[in-house]
Parts: sequence; structure tokens; C-alpha cells
Amino acid sequence: MIVFNKLGKLLEMRNMAWKDLCNAGLSQNMPTRFSKNENISSDTINKVCEYLCVQPFEIMEWIPDAEWNAKEIEKQAIEAQIAELQAKLNQL
Repeated sequence: MIVFNKLGKLLEMRNMAWKDLCNAGLSQNMPTRFSKNENISSDTINKVCEYLCVQPFEIMEWIPDAEWNAKEIEKQAIEAQIAELQAKLNQL
């Protein structure tokens, strides 16, 4: 799985928001696709690298699918626990 967590951290370090990537000539939905780690074309990655003056490895990384899936399962379990605790809190 290709993830763009590094891009999010880079934007934060530069006091930028995801929507600032539209200044690179991207469509309005593209920053959301980056933030959700969706499929991104190499042309779009090129535009972001040009805009930020970085190499691709500075904005993205590869995580093995098995590792990514395990993290997603753990995340969903934690979110379910939070929802359960929130429901209990609301009952008080």
C-alpha cells in the first residue's frame, strides 16, 4: 500500500493545509485523495513534487499490504471501543 503520511507531515511542517496542493494545479478533490491514501497517478505526484520541490520518497512510502491491513483492523477495533465508551458516557 502506498501511503502519503509523509506528505501530511511535510505540509504541517511548512504550515500548509491539504487544500494548498490545489496551487500545484490539482483538482479540488485531489488533496482529499492524498489524505485518504487513495490511488494517485504519477502525473499528479509529479505536480506535487514540482510544487513542493521534493523527491517522491519525501511525500510517500510503501507499507506491505499485510501490515497495512493489520493496522486497519486494529484501528477499527479501537474506533468500536471508543464508540462503545462514548455511548456509555452519554447514558450517564
